[in-house]
Amino acid sequence: MWYFAWILGTLLACSLGIMTALAIEHVEENAAKEQK
Repeated sequence: MWYFAWILGTLLACSLGIMTALAIEHVEENAAKEQK
């Protein structure tokens, strides 16, 4: 069953990376709006 834990960990890492990218994008968008 090691493969189940491996797949779960991979999916978790991918989702964390996507969430981080979206959060950074959101913060940069807000900073750009405040500068205008």
